[in-house]
Amino acid sequence: MSIGLKRFVNISAALSVGLFALGLCAKVADAARLKDIASVKGVRENVLIGYGVVVGLKGTGDSGTDVTGQSLARLFSKLGLDVQGNAAIKSKNAAAVIVTAKLPPFARSGNRIDVTVSSIGDSGSLEGGVLLVTPLKAGDQNVYAVAQGPVSIGAVADGTSKNFPTVGRVVSGATIEKDVDANFSGKKNFRLSLHNPDFTTAARVAVTI
Repeated sequence: MSIGLKRFVNISAALSVGLFALGLCAKVADAARLKDIASVKGVRENVLIGYGVVVGLKGTGDSGTDVTGQSLARLFSKLGLDVQGNAAIKSKNAAAVIVTAKLPPFARSGNRIDVTVSSIGDSGSLEGGVLLVTPLKAGDQNVYAVAQGPVSIGAVADGTSKNFPTVGRVVSGATIEKDVDANFSGKKNFRLSLHNPDFTTAARVAVTI
């Protein structure tokens, strides 16, 4: 074989490999991960909710809400203090709040999650407050997490004013106390739920699997 013919064969082989690689890359680029377009039915987040009290406020708490007074009276009673009625318990340094969180799938006891704290009284701001121990329940009325910690209020770009002073977050403020029941070891079939269902996507997923 002449040198020219060998060079032609080598160039042809290189082009073939290059085209094959480009085609493979195009397929990879067009491909989508299954977890990005579908989820296993039954595996999802669960919303948790609880009622709590934020203390340590600088005079920006509730002005005398009955719910806050009752909560403080119950707290003092558990701490061994003899409180005569709720009327005497009024503090501008405390505020009643609703605490919400999202329990991720496959969550395990001991994991920590963020919580959102929202004022339900006439508190002016939750800045500088600390959320007292708050049990968080799911729709089945079981306690799955317990929240507690300092409340953070988001600031605007210049760092001088607050966007929503009556709503804050406790970063990693809840500890999961109960494992989510997700036993898949005994199941023989799994049902996938498409995020944007249509026949074409469903057929392609079935063929790929």
